[in-house]
Amino acid sequence: MTATGQADPNPPIQQARSFSVSIPSLTLEVGLFTQVTGLSAQVDVMEYPEGGNNTFVHRLPTRIKQGNITLKRGVTSEKALLQWFQTSVVKAQPSDLSIQVLDESGQTVQTWSFPNAYPVKWTGSDLNAGGNEFMTQSLEIAHSGMKVM
Repeated sequence: MTATGQADPNPPIQQARSFSVSIPSLTLEVGLFTQVTGLSAQVDVMEYPEGGNNTFVHRLPTRIKQGNITLKRGVTSEKALLQWFQTSVVKAQPSDLSIQVLDESGQTVQTWSFPNAYPVKWTGSDLNAGGNEFMTQSLEIAHSGMKVM
């Protein structure tokens, strides 16, 4: 907001280096995630040709498809995410997931909320004794929708 109480016409663009991931049903150490991907939504389009008119096709919006979220972090001794994935093989335990983008002072700029989230894929690093890369693990998570707050 400007001094006159109006919205800033040129709000600052936030860098994606500071964010927080929260899964209330799991107790996770803070600051473990280095990357979150899959923040996407896409509207499916149904094509409907009109009888007797061959010059165009009606294109109607239908459902919204949500992409899976992928959380990436370094390998640690904390096992809550892997256990959540292993439990989902027997019985999925959906949980709410939220991602907050933070500014330099730690204040929330934007929050995405994902209800009924559960893991569908776990991926670990390739092991290479001659390499000097950090070991990482990724957890892909399905959900029932995305809400921006």
